[in-house]
Formats: sequence, C-alpha cells, structure tokens
Amino acid sequence: MTTAIPYFDWPARSADWADDIVEVFREVAESDEFILKSRVERLESEIAGRTGAAHAIAVASGTGALSVILAALGLGDGDEVVTPAFSFVSTASTVALRGARPVFADVDHETGLLDPAAAEAAVTERTRALLPAYLFSGSPEMGAFAELAARRGLHLVEDSAIALGATVDGRPAGRHGHAGVYSFFPAKPAGGIGDAGMIVTDDPELARTARMLRNHGQPAGKRFYHELLGFNCRMDELTAGFLLRKLPHLDRLLERRREIAAIYEEGLRPLGPALLPPPAGFQDRAVYTYVVRAQQRDELRAQLAKEGIETAVYYPRPLHLQPAFAYLGHGPGDFPVAEQLSRESLALPLHPDMAPGAAERVVAAVSRFCAAGR
Repeated sequence: MTTAIPYFDWPARSADWADDIVEVFREVAESDEFILKSRVERLESEIAGRTGAAHAIAVASGTGALSVILAALGLGDGDEVVTPAFSFVSTASTVALRGARPVFADVDHETGLLDPAAAEAAVTERTRALLPAYLFSGSPEMGAFAELAARRGLHLVEDSAIALGATVDGRPAGRHGHAGVYSFFPAKPAGGIGDAGMIVTDDPELARTARMLRNHGQPAGKRFYHELLGFNCRMDELTAGFLLRKLPHLDRLLERRREIAAIYEEGLRPLGPALLPPPAGFQDRAVYTYVVRAQQRDELRAQLAKEGIETAVYYPRPLHLQPAFAYLGHGPGDFPVAEQLSRESLALPLHPDMAPGAAERVVAAVSRFCAAGR
C-alpha cells in the first residue's frame, strides 16, 4: 500500500517537539507567570533583535497583530486602506472591523502579489494606509510600496504574517514600513503550538499604543486603569516559552523548506504551459507553500488525491467576491487576475517533516497528469 503524503503532517510535527512542549508546560505550570510575563518579554526581545526593530509587541495571533496596529494608527470611519483582492481574509477584515473601507486592488499575474501600479490607481483622498500582504512564499515589491507611501503621505503596514526569516531588498520582511506583523500559527514556518503573533515597529509611540491596545487599553504597570478602549489580544507564557525554544531552529527549518521547493522547481518547471510554477528563486524567501497554477486545477487535485497526495486550495474565492464584503458592491470581473488565481491555484505538500522521496513522488504524479494531456 502506498504511503499517503499529507499536506501538513501534524503528528510528525508534534513528535519532533514533544519533549519541548512537555518541558515548557511543566515550567509554566510550576511558575506564577501565565500571560505577558518574562517569557513573552524575552520573545519580544529575540524578535526585535532578529529583525532589527526597535520594538516588538507580542499578541494573540497574526490577525490580532493587524487589528491592534490598525487601531494604533487611528484608522476608522471614512478612512480607506488599499489591500489585495487575493489574500487571506484578515488582510481586509481587520480594516473593515475598524469601520474603515478596504479598497481592493488586483494582483500581479505572475506573482499573485499586490500590484504596485494597481494599488496606486486605487489611492484616493480618503486613503490612509497601504496594506500589502506576503503570499505563499512570495514577497511584495516593498520598495515600490515604501516609495508610494512616502510620496502620498500614507501609512505602510506589512502583512508579513508568513515571512519571519525572509529578506526583501536586503531588509527583513516586516521592516519596510511603519509596522509589520508576523504569525506563529502552527502551519507557518515559525509556527508555535497555537495562535500567536507579533508586531514590529521603530515608532516608540506606536509601540506604546499597541502595548496598551493588546491589553484592554491599560498602560504598563497601571492595572484597571484604561487609557484606551482596547482588545484582549495577549500572548500567553506557554506559547512564548515554546517559541523561544523553536526560534533558534528557524533558519534550519527554512532551509529544509527551500530544499523541497527546489525539488519541485527542478521537476515542475519544464511542464509548462499545462502547469505554471511560482516565480523562481527561493533563497531569501520564508518558504511557506509551493503553489502551482493549472487550468484543470480541480482535475489535478482529484488525481493527486487518488494517489494519496493531499493538496490545498488557496484561495477558492477572492476577497471581493466573499459574502462578507458584498456591501462593497464588487462583482465578477472586477479583479480578473485575482479571480483567475482562485480558479487555478493549487498548493502542494511542503513542510520540514516530509519523508525522503515524498517531494519526488509528488513531482512524478503531477508530471504524469500533464503528460496525459489533461
């Protein structure tokens, strides 16, 4: 019987870190520190040091990081934020929940990332911020967005949730604008054992405000005194303790992801035009997913499933066609590249726990599908 290839091998991941999880749980259980204490502070210091940020603010999730930083920037009713039409929902939902308007712009046909020209065309007199998102294993053109933000007087927030460990134009992902965010959701390259996130910024006042907002609007050392209306968006000590143990291994884990991506790259690049791999070059990226594009995406996915290969679709519906954003008045055809990507994108298994030969088996299965002319 052929061994299945899971899209993400949760049991293998848990086994790799089981001792660390147990030890951290014991340490926290035997202490009197549970939320926003010494381990969280140490993790903030580690992330600040790794990224070169003056301030790192630990929060409860990557989505929470976006919510907190958008609130700290004072975004609200009547404001507009330009963001991609093809991304995870929180890139836009966090804007909408502030009372601001997410203004979608189409993405680049090759990379799937927010197109700088389309973003600039979407800027109006009500625009307050740009919110480009890192996607799959790709990095936005942050130099272009930084120039646009400076020229138009806009805030620049990087949704770099997937990209801790990546560099763009020689700078760490998340460090090109007023603030960047990271996610530690378990499937992410820097994944923890539950939801968690981090904000990085060089702005001391923005950092101070974000620290209050994550903790019910309370200033440091002033419990039950609420300077602002804030969130319950705090990182716990168990999560921070585990991440402190994992962070030293991040570069090694990223390198393993790059090795798997290179196997896919070598085997799948020649299959065009039936199959379009992502843009080449993974050396500076935080490789998260390997997403190919196929006109017969659903048929390819079904065939791979028959061969025991699990895949995922990111994202089956672009943001402007999601029911939650119907009030914005968009319809089919408004952002054609985002819609095409939703029809064609397929994520292949890619994680550090893949068994030897698994990636080659995926390549062989995809190659057979393409050779059959399907």
